[in-house]
Amino acid sequence: MTTSNTVTLINISVIILIVISSSSLSNAGSPALFILGDSLLDVGTNNFVLQAVGKAKYPHYGIDFFNSTPSGRFSNGLNVADFIARVVFGDSVTSPPAYLSLFHSGKYSEKRLVKALDLSPRRGRWRRWRRPTTGSNPVSLVPRENPAVGINFASSGTAILDVNSAVDQALALSDQLSQVIFVYGNLSATIGSWKAQLLFAKSPFFLGVGNNDVHFFALFRAKLDPDKYIDSLIETYNYTLTTLYNIGARKFGIISIPYIGCSPLMRVTIVGGNCSKTANDLAQQLNDKLENLLGNMTLYLKGMVYSFGNTYDKLVDLYENPERYNIKNVRDACCGLGRFNAMTNCHPLAVLCKNRDEYLFWDVSHPSQYAAQLLVEAAAYGDSTYARPINWSKLASL
Repeated sequence: MTTSNTVTLINISVIILIVISSSSLSNAGSPALFILGDSLLDVGTNNFVLQAVGKAKYPHYGIDFFNSTPSGRFSNGLNVADFIARVVFGDSVTSPPAYLSLFHSGKYSEKRLVKALDLSPRRGRWRRWRRPTTGSNPVSLVPRENPAVGINFASSGTAILDVNSAVDQALALSDQLSQVIFVYGNLSATIGSWKAQLLFAKSPFFLGVGNNDVHFFALFRAKLDPDKYIDSLIETYNYTLTTLYNIGARKFGIISIPYIGCSPLMRVTIVGGNCSKTANDLAQQLNDKLENLLGNMTLYLKGMVYSFGNTYDKLVDLYENPERYNIKNVRDACCGLGRFNAMTNCHPLAVLCKNRDEYLFWDVSHPSQYAAQLLVEAAAYGDSTYARPINWSKLASL
């Protein structure tokens, strides 16, 4: 082969690489967002689940939401799911709609699915959406609710283990997984299986579950062997992620188990009002094994990427340095009654604090809108202290 021909081949190769790279960059970002989890992420699912114990459809929930309207979120306003949506799509959006809102009078509507995913039924493809931003603007600048592209499957009371989900009669994690598979099947029939897999591959799947498993262990099941208990949780988590991977998911945003032993719910169960060491220790052990699982999965699941959001250590920081964030109360719920305002959940007759941004907790176990924003921003834009191996913003931009 002559030198001239060699140079020509090299030039062609470079051109091909540039074209491929340019194509990849032009398609960077996330066309949709899918969320599975518990009450930290629920945006109204349980309003459609008649038997569910946990519902946030009454005042004072949503007092700082649009039009001060309860939305099914366990928050005074926006929750973790909403701030995740802003990381993915920009400051003007809220969480994708709840999966069960795609049903009307008990009947599933394919048109609602198409609308939720911003699909063009004629062309069978999605339209461009807002790109990720570098930060979050104050909530007050957003004039109205604007659901992001995607679907939220989260249900208050959901646990990793089905038996724990049954305590609150919530949708089990396995139920949410079945719903995702149902959506995938409908998408395949609408736009074709290849395009459905591509949509799933390019869209981040955020999972936040395990809080209730830790709660129930600390409250009711502390006599169980903690190592065996954690192993059963990890086994189920592994199955969930693997199943999502098998239907196309590749980008996983994982929310760790927070430092939940110091919540008002945990404090009120202890005579001295201290934190539950049992809950915090179990949460830490579960997080360690979960992060190890994620690292191992990437070794044999080709193309899988993840971001482990370390909300545990961020919550510790909020407890130990509240003045840094202008938080004045890290012990009591903003809304409730009795000791630590945790003897009841937030309801119309509960005591309501005035300065909600000064409280770490909104009710017995959920962060205030402000605290939720701090937790998400740490994992989204922080360093490896709060997100590993990449942060959530980077994950969304891939």
